[in-house]
Order: sequence, then C-alpha cells, then structure tokens
Amino acid sequence: MARSRAGTLSCMPDDTIARLRDVPTATAKQVLRELGVDRTLMLGLRALTSDRRIAGKARTLRFLPLREDAKAPSKGVNRKLIDTLDRDDVVVIDAAGNMEGAVLGDMLAARAHARGAAGVIADGVIRDVDGIRDIGLAVWARGAYPDANSRNMLAWETDIAVGCGGTLVQPGDYVVADADGAVVVPPQHVEALLRKAEEMALEDEFSQQLLREGTPLDEAYPLHESRRTEFEKFKASRRK
Repeated sequence: MARSRAGTLSCMPDDTIARLRDVPTATAKQVLRELGVDRTLMLGLRALTSDRRIAGKARTLRFLPLREDAKAPSKGVNRKLIDTLDRDDVVVIDAAGNMEGAVLGDMLAARAHARGAAGVIADGVIRDVDGIRDIGLAVWARGAYPDANSRNMLAWETDIAVGCGGTLVQPGDYVVADADGAVVVPPQHVEALLRKAEEMALEDEFSQQLLREGTPLDEAYPLHESRRTEFEKFKASRRK
C-alpha cells in the first residue's frame, strides 16, 4: 500500500491486508508459533468498541510517565501521527499499562476513522467509549478511564519499536485483532501465514460440515486420515 504522510489519504488496496482480515487471531497465533515466532499476542487487551475483526499495518506511538521538569522531544506527536494515518493503518500505543490516563478519546478517534484507520490497539486505557463506538472505530485496550493522559503521561515519540501487552511491535508489522485478542504478524512471515491459514480455514469448514452431519469428533476434528480424500474433493470444489 502506498504511503502518504503529507496529509492526503492513500486509497490503494492492499490484498495482503484483505486476506489477513479473514484470519482469526487464534489461527494467526498457532501458525506463527509453528513458524518459530511465539510471543505475538498482546496480553491483557480486550475489544471495547467493536466485535469485528481488523487487520492492517502498525503505526506506533509511545507514552512515557509525566515528570514536571521534563518535556517531550516534540509537542503533540500523537496528534501528528493521527493526522498522517493511511487506510488500514493500526495505531499501536505503548502506554506501559497505565490505567489512569486515557490515550484515546472520541475526537482523536473521529480523525483516525476519517483517515481510514483500521483501529487502535492500546496498552493502556481510553475514554468516550460510547462515542468511539458510535464513530465506528475498533479499539482494543485494557479498559476505560475518564481523565485525559495529560495528567500523568507524555506522548513521547512515534514510528519506533514499542512494547504493547508484553509484545514487541515494530513499524510496518502487520496486526490482526478480533474478539480473542490482538496479534502482531512480522512482515517476513505474512505470506507463509496466509497460505497456511487459508488451508486451515478450508479444513475447519469441512470439519464443521462433518459435525453438522453427525460425524463423531474423533473423526471430524482433527480431521482423520480416512476423510482426507473427501476433503481434497471438498477443497477442489471450493477453489473453482
């Protein structure tokens, strides 16, 4: 997807992101573990404003604790990041799990949504939950808190490696999030993940069909070898 950081919105489609939207986080986590990358789930975060699955590229933001004599290197970096989001970007916020200062409210959410952002993943709290839900922006966070972050945190820097829910997230990583949580997908593994996930989705669909037809669990899931020929025919019919 083409980047557009000068304020104009990029609308170019990203087939990788579209395919990732069909991958449940449970599947993404399993496949990444098989690929040798296990620490990918952002722990302790839950969907607060939407039940739908999102996928996109990470744009990162880091907050640090407020100290009265210290100033951030640049003022309002969180607002500047929001103003330069592209379609399907996912804002990943490292607030170190701070529970006493909201890192997102309905005004920044409205701007992020207007820019086409897929959602926000915050290792901290947000406010204006009902308003953000009405806007339609999907947000994962530790919870809600009514005070702004200016009381105890500083928006410090953007587009750097951050920790979110105990997981490393780097700019350009892919992110998938749904009702089960939020998972980071390293870009060097995304194609292998998609190939395996799409195969798993077909097999799961076939197993579900068998279960609806009354097939015992030990035969339907995991799929028994005796059903492999049927599955191959099923798979061929779905890919026509």
